[in-house]
Amino acid sequence: MNKVLVGIMVLIIGIGFFYFLGNSAFTARVIEENSKSNIDNVKTIKIDSSHLRFYIDDIENPDIVVKEGDKVKIEFSSQEGFHDWVVDAFGATERVSAGASTSIEFTANKIGTFEYYCSVGKHRANGMKGNFIVE
Repeated sequence: MNKVLVGIMVLIIGIGFFYFLGNSAFTARVIEENSKSNIDNVKTIKIDSSHLRFYIDDIENPDIVVKEGDKVKIEFSSQEGFHDWVVDAFGATERVSAGASTSIEFTANKIGTFEYYCSVGKHRANGMKGNFIVE
């Protein structure tokens, strides 16, 4: 009986751990820490698109967190299909076709949480979106 109880507790703790890893608040910090800043104080974030999702470091549709006033450069590529990356609040938009890459630069001059998304067809409605957070 005690072995069963211990097994159940280990299972519950394991599920909680993996839930925490998938939690967007956690992934937002990962993205913030993994983005790089260069000499020009531009925060560069590499985003790939595939299968109706955006990926950063293999994390699907993660929150992207920057600071107010950051200069942001999105290096955007597509493994398959035609996609774009849009954040309306900053007038940021760029399109890319399969196998290609491009970049978008803008200043994050408004605090808040804004949606980034793909405006192609029904991609956004099918889940190709995430949060762009300016602190």
